[in-house]
Amino acid sequence: MAKEDIFEKEYVDEREKNNLEGLLEQLNLPPAAVKFVRENKRLVQAAAAGLVILIVGWSLYDSYRDGRIEKSSEALFAAQELSGQEMLDKLAEVEKDYGGTDAALWARINAAQEFMENSQMSEAQQKFKELRDDIKPSSPLWPLVSVGIAQSAEAAGNFDEAVNEYGALMEVEGYKDIGFLGSARVRELQGNREQALELYEQYLTELDPADALQRVMVEEKIARIKAAQ
Repeated sequence: MAKEDIFEKEYVDEREKNNLEGLLEQLNLPPAAVKFVRENKRLVQAAAAGLVILIVGWSLYDSYRDGRIEKSSEALFAAQELSGQEMLDKLAEVEKDYGGTDAALWARINAAQEFMENSQMSEAQQKFKELRDDIKPSSPLWPLVSVGIAQSAEAAGNFDEAVNEYGALMEVEGYKDIGFLGSARVRELQGNREQALELYEQYLTELDPADALQRVMVEEKIARIKAAQ
């Protein structure tokens, strides 16, 4: 008896290639698979249709998302070309129309920075706080936004809040300089020279020995405080 060639397909009438039975014959599926498909014909057809819809829907969503990202970036760039209240109005539109995009996020940051430029410190501080509430502490934007909160609080005369924010930054790698110097500066503004001195001296222990210029600057601040005591 000749060995059956698994690659040899039975002839199927062209008229049957458009129906499920004809397709099964063409594919040379295992008997168990053929039996399952025949017994669940409607289910298989529905699954196939659902898969097609899913693929088409995903493609359309990708196209929509890419277009939205492009438009949001263009809107943000146009807003950044403006200044003052006109800029703030356009940034607010970007935030509203393109929520959830990177452009909307940066529109909020730009708005807070513009408030600071306009000496609207309370508004800037509020904007930065709302923004930080919406991002994770693990985000690289978290310390950046915290700097904005600290600086706007300091400029608004909210010294205790500013010290708290600068204090948190002292623990964040890459922001220790801002944290220590900001905390010490605010303590000086409050007239708390002893606390400012402690912060400057602690900062010296954290400094890289190779950072000679920064070390000289801090040592000068320490000498000035000690001379005033």
